[in-house]
Amino acid sequence: MSLRFPYTRYQRKVPVWTLDGRAERPRAMVSVSVIGPGATHVRQGLLDTGADDTVFPEDVAALIGIDLANAPTTEATGMSGSPLQVRCALVHLRVTDGNEFREWPARVVFAPLPFSRSLLGYAGFLQFFDTEFQGANETAVLTVNASYPGK
Repeated sequence: MSLRFPYTRYQRKVPVWTLDGRAERPRAMVSVSVIGPGATHVRQGLLDTGADDTVFPEDVAALIGIDLANAPTTEATGMSGSPLQVRCALVHLRVTDGNEFREWPARVVFAPLPFSRSLLGYAGFLQFFDTEFQGANETAVLTVNASYPGK
């Protein structure tokens, strides 16, 4: 079985020229539960095939009971190309489309910047699913693949 997520439509104040004047921008968003030793926190995440890692803001680590003081670090770069030190941790992630749910252990990174949407990238998320982006009906379909380590 597969999880199906309709795109979230974000209203724009001005028409989007690249979408032929449409007044909204569709995005492949998924509500994801980030589970740590102390709590669970639910966030919106963008399915991002251009993101190498799954990225959450550092404040989420504190909310779920993860101390990043001695966590492994690595360097990440975004679209600007500027390097940023991020901290790594093992969490559990859970998603549901209301019909089916999946939960698995995931290696993710926490960035020291505030941002409203987490990035659900390859490592920790997309690596475990065969993902189909259906542009015509604005739906993302996640199908568990052989590397999925969860239940």
